[in-house]
Amino acid sequence: MLREVERILVVRGDKIGDVILITPTLKALRSIQPKAKISVCVRSAVKDVLKGNPNVSELLVFEELDRGGILGLFRMVLAMRRKRYQVSVIMQGNFRIAFATFLAGIPFRIGGLSKWWSWIFLNMGIRQNRSNVEMHEADYNLQLLRDLGVVVAHHRYRPEITVDPAQKIRVASIFEEKNISSNFPLVAIHPGMAGSALNWPEKYYVQLGRRLVRKYNILITGGPDEKDLVDRVYEKIEQVHSYESGTPVLSKYLGTESLGEFIAVISSCDAIVVPSTGPMHIAVGVGTRVVTLFSPIRVQSGMRWGPYGISHGTNLGVSSQDKSTILVPDVNCAEGFKCAGASCIYYSCMPRISIEDVEVQLDVLLGGGEISMVKPSKVEMTSLPFDDDLEGDYDGDEGIIS
Repeated sequence: MLREVERILVVRGDKIGDVILITPTLKALRSIQPKAKISVCVRSAVKDVLKGNPNVSELLVFEELDRGGILGLFRMVLAMRRKRYQVSVIMQGNFRIAFATFLAGIPFRIGGLSKWWSWIFLNMGIRQNRSNVEMHEADYNLQLLRDLGVVVAHHRYRPEITVDPAQKIRVASIFEEKNISSNFPLVAIHPGMAGSALNWPEKYYVQLGRRLVRKYNILITGGPDEKDLVDRVYEKIEQVHSYESGTPVLSKYLGTESLGEFIAVISSCDAIVVPSTGPMHIAVGVGTRVVTLFSPIRVQSGMRWGPYGISHGTNLGVSSQDKSTILVPDVNCAEGFKCAGASCIYYSCMPRISIEDVEVQLDVLLGGGEISMVKPSKVEMTSLPFDDDLEGDYDGDEGIIS
């Protein structure tokens, strides 16, 4: 175990959810090295996730550190030497970063031993096979700090995201313009994802929204590249929505301004219905209740990528102490990496997550009580008709509507 360490570099150069899931590791690192300067390097598109994080001493931008090419590599090496890092922790396999830490002479170089070059460049590497899904992604990150004295079982922190107060005020103004009042809880429905896992059918999000808008304010949310999806879902819900005074409001929000503003939007909602994607982890990080829909495929599973550090319900039920719930198709999936498509007897499986289950578990998270498959329910769900005339056929391979 390393004792007094003064300067630590942590690198995670991928997506929003992946970066959020290193925040428990940063907190554990801070707990065992309270005086160390912890520099964290991430891509510019996700840096707002770590702004204001109390466990980050310095926030670096990946693209500024690594400008590409041989010249860029040596500039990166010189920058690392100037900062005199004693420890580097590479959370995601990256050849150039690992090579640079080696050339910079950082004494202790930590990371997962999964690529051929990792055995050369990392002198404190740990063998991991994350695709076996023996633990959560956040726990795999924590496991990398084993030689620094971190024991996974002793450090289980909820992901932390600091909401910018100025963005919070701006979002309050946006909601006022949209006439979203506090008379009804505000539920975000986020139907989009990058396609790294199976998703619920688009028309199911529409049907759910048509039911929920009778009792909750509904905000259809999406990322900058999801305008068409957000518009379609919003317009199909709007077809049956009443805009009478004193009734819940239906609105939409597209995160085109900044990730910081989008984080403030999610933090201002009471709950979110969302697939396995970055906004789900944002919601956990800011304390918004979550109903999330997961694929049964092993590497896409909730065991590895689900809400972390908070209590959650499952298909078997949810109770008042839960802050989230993970719903998965009730199938015996044998696939480890990708959907088998039409050759699978359960294809397509995501529609097996029922709209009623999503609604009733959301009701419990927002209103208390509990729902269980093994004892009588303490929650009553309003019986509403389904809309079977929605356009679009479910494509189980991609998890989208075509």
